[in-house]
Amino acid sequence: MFCKNCGAPLKEGAKFCSKCGTPVSVNVSGAVGGKNVNYREGGTSSPQTQKRPPYLAIGVIVLGVIVLAVVGKFVFGRGYVKPVKAFVKGIEQEDGEKILSAYSKNTIKKMEDNFGVKGRKLEKQMEKNSLYMITEEDLDGEDIQIKYKIEDNKKLDKEDIKDIKKDLKEFMDIREDISAARELDVVFTIYVDGDEEDETDITMEVIKVDGKWYINWGSFEY
Repeated sequence: MFCKNCGAPLKEGAKFCSKCGTPVSVNVSGAVGGKNVNYREGGTSSPQTQKRPPYLAIGVIVLGVIVLAVVGKFVFGRGYVKPVKAFVKGIEQEDGEKILSAYSKNTIKKMEDNFGVKGRKLEKQMEKNSLYMITEEDLDGEDIQIKYKIEDNKKLDKEDIKDIKKDLKEFMDIREDISAARELDVVFTIYVDGDEEDETDITMEVIKVDGKWYINWGSFEY
């Protein structure tokens, strides 16, 4: 056996050439995946894994981007539904705090001025008044469930938003910095003790203030 670098004879079992110091390589045949693999003596004992085709990784990345886009559109793109959901859940659960979460801080301040109450008293006021906003029946104390369906929604343009801000200021003395708005056509179905009691079709506006969506108080049209 001779050194592959200088050609000097090698002693049996030597790991380095005694003349030039070149490491001695020994070929060991082993079957890995149906192929013979050479290992370097004194080196790693595990075979090299085959590289996967790059298009597989690209496909996974593209699929991930598509999934994120779809989920993002569903979760964030329909944020304007959140105040409607909070409004309905608040009525069902007789939770005035949740009902008020559907309105902006400036609107709540105006409610306090109009009703002459604050805190828990205002919450109780909204628990009663909000139910009458979607049904004129006296259902106080009943087991209420409300289902709603947005039949149509319209994105309002800059001129529409200007009109909303003007109306809020002139008729309700509410000043809002509105960045977006939508007009929703919502069908509310009221159930009492599991039986359908009433159905109301209401058009309302939702406005985006400081990055959050709220119901435009007073925009309900029947």
